[in-house]
Amino acid sequence: MLNDIPSSNDFLQRFLYSHDISFLPFIRTKTPDIVFQPRDEEDVLKILKFARDNLKPVIPRGSATSGYGGVLPVRGGIVVDFFRMNKFNVDEDSKILIAEPGAVWWDIEKELNKKGLSLRVYPTSAPSSTVGGWISQNGYGVGSLAYGSIADNVVKLRVADFSGIRDTEEIEYYVGMEGTTGIITRAWIRVKDYEDFNYYAFHVDAEKAVKLAYASNYYSALFIDRNYIELKNKVANTDLPERDTLVIATTKKMDGNEEIGREIWESRFYPIRIKRLGPSLIPAEVLVPSEKLPLFFRKFNPKAQFGSEVWFIKGGKAAVLSFILCDERRWSYVLYWRYILKALKIAKKLGGQSYSTGYYLSKESKNLRNFKDLFEFKKKVDPNNLLNPNKVFPSGLLPKLIAIAEVFS
Repeated sequence: MLNDIPSSNDFLQRFLYSHDISFLPFIRTKTPDIVFQPRDEEDVLKILKFARDNLKPVIPRGSATSGYGGVLPVRGGIVVDFFRMNKFNVDEDSKILIAEPGAVWWDIEKELNKKGLSLRVYPTSAPSSTVGGWISQNGYGVGSLAYGSIADNVVKLRVADFSGIRDTEEIEYYVGMEGTTGIITRAWIRVKDYEDFNYYAFHVDAEKAVKLAYASNYYSALFIDRNYIELKNKVANTDLPERDTLVIATTKKMDGNEEIGREIWESRFYPIRIKRLGPSLIPAEVLVPSEKLPLFFRKFNPKAQFGSEVWFIKGGKAAVLSFILCDERRWSYVLYWRYILKALKIAKKLGGQSYSTGYYLSKESKNLRNFKDLFEFKKKVDPNNLLNPNKVFPSGLLPKLIAIAEVFS
C-alpha cells in the first residue's frame, strides 16, 4: 500500500530527520522508523491508515526552521516530509491563495508579485519556511503590524486525520497546534494588492520605537537593538550604525533614513545567520505587550553575547526574538538554555507568553484559555495520541523538568 510513496529508511537520512535547528544535549529522541514524502492527499491518507493500524506516531515536517522541538520524533514512528506537496495557486478576483503545506512562502510571494498581488504576512524565514509549518505554529512576522498573525489571514483549512479528510473553517483547532490534532494538506489564505513600500530607519530606543510604530497605519515595523546590529555587521561585513534602530515599512512619506532603512529591510531574512559567530545559537522567542517592551529589555539582560529583534503586531503585541550565541561543543552549552526560561519568565510576569511551544515548552499550552476544549478535541480525533505526540499537550518527564528549571532561571 505504501510502496509507491517516496520514502527512505536509510539510517543517516532517518538520523537527520530526528533533529531540527536546535540542539539540547540532555534531550533524547528516537530515530524515526521511516521518512515519507507524500505527493498528494491520497498518499497522506494511506500513511495515516498505516500508522493507525500499526500504532505508529506520525510527525509532520516542513523545513524545521523552528527551534523548539516541534518536529522531533520523540517516540520514533513516521516522519511525513511535505517537500513534494508544494503546489499553490491564487484566485485573483477574491484574492485568496490556495496552497499545499510544503509550498515555500517566498516562492509564493514571487509568483503573487507577477500578478500584482502580495502576501499579507510572512515569516523572516520565508525563503525556506513552508505554509504548513508556519500555520501550525501560528506565526507572526513581516506584515503583522497591519494584518496580525497568520491565523488572522487563514480562511479555511483542509485537514487529514485518522477518520479521513475534510475542509473546515474552525481553524482554531489546527492553527498553532503543530499537527497534534490533524495534518494540514491545504490552506486558503487572504492576500493583498502589491504595494511599493518605503523603508525608513529611526535611531530610537525601545520606548520611542513603540510609540512610533503605532503612530499610524504602517504595514510593518522592525526594531533591532544595538547588540544585534553589531552582530549583523560582523557576520555580513557591513558598517551599519550600531545603535538601537526602528525600521518602518510604509507607503507614507516619513523623515527617517531611507538608505539605512532599506539596507536593514533587505537583510530581514534569516536572522539566525549570526549563528556563524557562535558557532551555536539558542533563540529565545516570546510575545509581550508592546507597552511593556522597554521593561522587558531592562529585565532581560543576559551576560552572554546576544542580540534581539522585535516585530510589532496588530493589537499592541510584540514578538521578541533574542539570539544567545554559544558553543554546543562546550560543557557550558546547556547552561545557556536558562536564558530561554528567563525570557519566558519575565514575559509572563509582564502579561506575555511563549511564542511557540513545540516539545520543549509544551507545558505553556496549558495557559491557553481554550486548552481544555483543545484537549478534548485532541482525544476525540486522536484517541491513541499518534499525531505528533508530546507536542502542545504536555506529557512525560520533560515538562516537569522545564517547570522546575524555570523557577531557578
